[in-house]
Amino acid sequence: MNELVGRLLLGGRLVAGRLRFADGRIVAVVPDASGELARSAAELPIVAPGFIDLHIHGFGGFDPLDDLAGMATALAAAGTTAFQPTMFPSAPGLLGAACERVWRAAAAFAAFAPFAAFDRAPRARVVGLHLEGPFVNPLRAGALPPDDLAAPSREGLRAILGPATGSGRGVRTMTLACELSGAGELIGELVRSNVRVSLGHSQATAAEARAAAKVGASGATHLFNAMGPLHHREIGLVGFALAKDALFAEIIGDLVHVGADAFELALAARGPEGLCLVSDALQGAGTGCEHFESHGRSHVVHSGTAYYAPRDPHGAPQLAGSAMSQHQMVQRLVARGVVSVEDALTMASTSPARALGLERELGTLAVGLRADLVVLDPTTLALRDVLVGGERLPRQ
Repeated sequence: MNELVGRLLLGGRLVAGRLRFADGRIVAVVPDASGELARSAAELPIVAPGFIDLHIHGFGGFDPLDDLAGMATALAAAGTTAFQPTMFPSAPGLLGAACERVWRAAAAFAAFAPFAAFDRAPRARVVGLHLEGPFVNPLRAGALPPDDLAAPSREGLRAILGPATGSGRGVRTMTLACELSGAGELIGELVRSNVRVSLGHSQATAAEARAAAKVGASGATHLFNAMGPLHHREIGLVGFALAKDALFAEIIGDLVHVGADAFELALAARGPEGLCLVSDALQGAGTGCEHFESHGRSHVVHSGTAYYAPRDPHGAPQLAGSAMSQHQMVQRLVARGVVSVEDALTMASTSPARALGLERELGTLAVGLRADLVVLDPTTLALRDVLVGGERLPRQ
């Protein structure tokens, strides 16, 4: 049996105590009842569940199609112990084939722990694929290539998911725009196929978002970004995601995609339990590179955020994804006084697990759950250790 001593993230609070684990699972969580640890609590490391990234296109120089195992290894070293590889849109048939290829790669290293044996390699586990499109609104394409989008159709959805349900190709989440003709029908079909529906790249009204939630939509993709603006007479998808708890809202934490004031607004409206910190990272993230290529575009990195060249040669660089890990975002949010340590860690681990329905497997320090853990310096929040299934990753 192994033991960690520190300030444990329990119920959204940091509590001095001991955590014990064996055979890849947490076997005991023991808060410090005696007060012995409390006397030196400020010096104790912080112990939290490993981070879970619902929206990430690449990391460490890798992307899902080229080297999923490399991406998973790099992510684990950065504290993200579970993730949804996020696919850019393409024609439905091509996207379906790409999903099958990525899911086979995931199965090859047995990363989907709730449903398959874990091979104990130091890699983040794949908890299903996230498809960002193709059934999204071209008027809100953002950084998605407009030519690769498609109108919602049953035929297109079947071409993506394959002949059986969504689990056959590992699709766990699909981002779509609920205001498009035919989207409502697809939401019902996706829910029946056990695929989460996240609303995004959309200019839906609040009424349209509410209707989508009633038939099963449960997420909002990168809150504020690629959505219609909040207006005092029409709050839109942004306002619905802030005002109602029907949707778990992704939020990018580089403080560029979403400014500090808007981040604080979201936190005040939904609390850390309703927000999921996502990186929306591209493959150059985690490499330290200032320039990288991704999906046929040249990107430049500035302050942890990736930009690509504008379509108009006289225009400004266009905001793309981030070049930061979830861990780096936690550090930035806390260092700039936007979010408390407890809230940042909750948004990076507990809330994403709940959004995926994996709260009995991941994201919480509780007996029986996976011993996927991060150990952080109490002052700088630097990573001291990462454990995946109770196994410590080699120190860098």
